Amino acid sequence: MTSPYKLAKDHLQAGLAEASAANVTDAYGQALIWEILQFYKSQGRSKADITRELEFTLEELDEDGIFHVCRH
Repeated sequence: MTSPYKLAKDHLQAGLAEASAANVTDAYGQALIWEILQFYKSQGRSKADITRELEFTLEELDEDGIFHVCRH
């Protein structure tokens, strides 16, 4: 079974390759973040909840770069 993190990483690598071929690598990361945030919003999540999700994830990255806990 593929983990969601492996799936996301594989999609990111494919997207980065496509963005590079289209010469839009610099804007690609920002566009991905935008699309993810729009998806969260479309699922009924509030700005405050999305902000907490981002802060939680950034705090985990500051530790050792491994996402240990899922926040739901």
